[in-house]
Amino acid sequence: MNNQHRQRGFTLIEMMISMFLGLIILGGTITAYQAISSVSEQRDNNYKLQDELMYIHRALASSVKVAKEIEVSDEGSRLTLTSFNSTASDGIKKIKCPGAGADQNGQSSAGSVSYYADGADFLCQPGNGAKSKKIVNLSSGNVAGIESIQFCRLSATGEDTKECETGQSPRGVVVVINYYDHGCEECSSKSVSFHLAKRDLT
Repeated sequence: MNNQHRQRGFTLIEMMISMFLGLIILGGTITAYQAISSVSEQRDNNYKLQDELMYIHRALASSVKVAKEIEVSDEGSRLTLTSFNSTASDGIKKIKCPGAGADQNGQSSAGSVSYYADGADFLCQPGNGAKSKKIVNLSSGNVAGIESIQFCRLSATGEDTKECETGQSPRGVVVVINYYDHGCEECSSKSVSFHLAKRDLT
């Protein structure tokens, strides 16, 4: 009888305590997994935002650098770049939208391009009336993304003004990009700006 009494199983109280401890461990594991997933998603969104900002910078910089004429219009919402008159033999390529193809002479078929926002897209339109090409999405839902893009012309004297100016720019433009992170409830919209100077090809 003593041997059977020593080999008895868990009591009801011991089982309840074990289950309670197991639930605490399971709850902690789920909470940690959710926190790690949230941080990982936010990191991926920030990486995507950085890629978009770098792509916009590269696309605009390469076009502004070789532009003959630069014009900022529509209160800074549109940037129009006109290329030099070029032939296949002078080595100067016409401006084209990023990722656009070339004509038979190896040059872009457009002598000018316009960058502008249309709804939820930032677009590049060739001056020859061809279809606009999407550069990036704007205001992409509840994640980190670009909210708006504005252009300001650089003055001929090189003095920066506080207000964004439009019109012809002999030197280049300032690009102001407003971005946000909807994953952060207390975070407000931020902005980054960079100067793009034209290269004198005359």
